[in-house]
Amino acid sequence: VGVLASVNEGKVTLLAVCGKEAVASGVKAGDIIKAIAPICGGKGGGKPDSAMGGGTEVSKVDDALAAVDDLILSKLG
Repeated sequence: VGVLASVNEGKVTLLAVCGKEAVASGVKAGDIIKAIAPICGGKGGGKPDSAMGGGTEVSKVDDALAAVDDLILSKLG
């Protein structure tokens, strides 16, 4: 599982990717982006193996990335 965030010109871009084993375990890139993009004041989505999103609240990027670990752990039970 990989999650990247970029800030450019006052906008946040988010990218998540998940390997086959992660997807088989219930961790899906689209779900990750749907959960963290609103933290940055945006939205997004995608497929189980790759997803993109964005937002406008640049100051919230660290909060969004911090939420990823808890999200993954909750999916793994």
